[in-house]
Amino acid sequence: MTLRLFNRLLLAFLPISMALGQSAMPPATSLPAIKEDKKHHTQLQLVGSVKTVRPGMKFTVGVLMKMERGWHTYWKNSGEAGLPTQVKWTMPKGFTSGEIQWPIPHKYNESGEVLTYGYADENMLLVDIVPSADVAIGSAVTLRADVDWLECERICVPGRAFLELKLPVAGGEPLAANARLFEKYRNQIPASFTEHTGFTFSATAVNAILEVRLKAKEGQSFVAVKDALPDLYPEPIDELVFGRTQVDANASGATLRIPLSVYEKTARSFTFRGVVVYQMEGGKHTAVTIEVPLAGDFISSLSVAGEAASSGSVLDQTFSTVKTGNGDQPLYLFVLFAIMGGLLLNVMPCVLPVIALKIFGLVRMGGDQPKHVKRLAWSFSAGILVTFLLLALLVILLQAAGEQIGWGFQFQEPLFVIAMSVIVFAFGLSLFGVYEVGLPFVLAFVGVGSAMEKRTSEDKGYVTSFFEGVFATILATPCTAPFLGTAFGFAFSQPAWVTLLLFASAGVGMGLPYVVLAPRPSWMKFLPKPGAWMVDVKQFMGFLMMATLIWLLYVLGKQLGMEGVIWTSAFLLCVGLSCWIVGKFATLTVSRAKYVLTWVVAVAISVGGYWVFLESILDVRNVIAGVPSVAQESASNEARGIRWRPFSLDELNTLLQENKAVFIDFTADWCLTCKVNEGTVLTNEEVIQKFKSTGIIPIKADWTNRNPDVTRLLSKFGRSGVPLYVIFPPGKPNQPIVLPEVITIGMVIDALGKATGS
Repeated sequence: MTLRLFNRLLLAFLPISMALGQSAMPPATSLPAIKEDKKHHTQLQLVGSVKTVRPGMKFTVGVLMKMERGWHTYWKNSGEAGLPTQVKWTMPKGFTSGEIQWPIPHKYNESGEVLTYGYADENMLLVDIVPSADVAIGSAVTLRADVDWLECERICVPGRAFLELKLPVAGGEPLAANARLFEKYRNQIPASFTEHTGFTFSATAVNAILEVRLKAKEGQSFVAVKDALPDLYPEPIDELVFGRTQVDANASGATLRIPLSVYEKTARSFTFRGVVVYQMEGGKHTAVTIEVPLAGDFISSLSVAGEAASSGSVLDQTFSTVKTGNGDQPLYLFVLFAIMGGLLLNVMPCVLPVIALKIFGLVRMGGDQPKHVKRLAWSFSAGILVTFLLLALLVILLQAAGEQIGWGFQFQEPLFVIAMSVIVFAFGLSLFGVYEVGLPFVLAFVGVGSAMEKRTSEDKGYVTSFFEGVFATILATPCTAPFLGTAFGFAFSQPAWVTLLLFASAGVGMGLPYVVLAPRPSWMKFLPKPGAWMVDVKQFMGFLMMATLIWLLYVLGKQLGMEGVIWTSAFLLCVGLSCWIVGKFATLTVSRAKYVLTWVVAVAISVGGYWVFLESILDVRNVIAGVPSVAQESASNEARGIRWRPFSLDELNTLLQENKAVFIDFTADWCLTCKVNEGTVLTNEEVIQKFKSTGIIPIKADWTNRNPDVTRLLSKFGRSGVPLYVIFPPGKPNQPIVLPEVITIGMVIDALGKATGS
């Protein structure tokens, strides 16, 4: 790990060398073939089937991949997670490359939850190359391959390598190279189905199911393994979603069924290609490729993935909920909650430093310019209110576009968490005195800065104060004050005007202290006079920002795993260096040229750090978030006394149909209220024993990452955010018991007893 970090740090500081005119590293395409790459768990090499190239004569190149024990890469259809390996070629003029020829993959059931197709230990992807007929005999050619892959064990790590193969050009018959290796993997490439195959097949596509029937020829019989052999691996079609293959096989034949759905409605026809993996008695394990036409009428009948619930699903139920703790509340109460929540945001760790600095500014001028202080406070409050209204409009637009979102939805995107980490970290450095934060730097690029220079200093103060209010609201995003989650959770399920009203109420609440106190400067006499103590308090506030940063990195770790935290921390190191350079060299006394150069170098370091450390892992963030070892393992390990099951809509439907009692904890790692409830109530020994004695099945519906099924189930209870606690009594799936957001030990024990009659 140390070597990997060191190598990436060298790359991150490459822009500095470029800015100083030092020689840059040679381009990746000029690197020799990689023999050992200590940064990854997969070693790659480019090998050829010939020792020399003959003009115009086809030969084969292999991308040889050797994985460490326990690690695997993916097939062209990676399955329910993962990404297929991709190869981009750079070749001499006139050379052409064919499609990747994929060996027969293995089937993996990762963490018992996710089905994938891929390769372990060793694999080689074959590609046919046709050289130009005009290539000069006696010359040498270089083939270069840019390979991207995803390697997974308990975590998933994206990999990239630049490989090359140099071969001389000769006129005679090419001599074979690596013959055994190529023979081994050519024998693993599925052949096309022909009349000589040991079975016949037929297929039908109806009721969203593709059914393929295999029949052994006379004198032949299948080796049948329950639910496993023969099997059918579908090749990918971008517009279609393939479910898991259902296998029903015996010695004489097999029926293979694949459920289908679409990403969006279409009436196009497609040709299904799949790999039938089988073994005949007395034969070896092998595979053939089959093709089945899918008519447009069948495709148009398919449902959109994730939208159709199975028959009898809990999503089809009409609930008659039993609520504990509180009932339906009138709108004015949620408005009051929003105002109180906004008011309390002023003392949350994310916002408090900005508020403190604003108060310091008012203290400095309060005695001399009371009218000016009042207008500055109003400008600050206006910035807060406008930002809340813009957030409300964003929510309304996303919902109008069909997005299923709820309060806290922004934290389901790792890129947002990283962006907030950068803002919090950079602002914390400014509080420590590494550099000074003035009016947001971006304003200079949109012309606001130059326009302000023409205004009076008093006007500048109002604009600056307005954007300080905007900045304070942005910093408030990671914080959820008491009452605010309840109000916003209600707002997300209401008409647009209610959403605007509640967001505006929160803005009014947050800005209320400044509007109320500014006209009465007499309150400032209770504060100490301006002095050195302000610097000490300012630096203390920096530690609050770093505490917020730790929490944000914790959330990111639950989404992207430890790798994500490490590379984000490395990126933050680059951001910190950029801030130090700006604070050290971009001073008011330097020339304009040096000032601009300083900013260019600082921005280049941050952009370079993002490219080196974060770009590759963010490209596969949806894949990593979908791997149970990253996204769900934490959920199953929280509250260790209760044996939580990860949420699955199919499993929930099955449990309810079997008249089981079920407790669902709708939670997220970025939800502070959820964590308080888990730490104080759900880990209590009395609660744990009550779960065990009642036999109720606990399910943790983790909403840390986006999950459409969890979102739809939340909406069934009129909620758009977490936490939410629901108990389904045995035999009463349409009469769930709903607990309030803030729970107590006694409340949970009583509800469990009521649900199970014990």
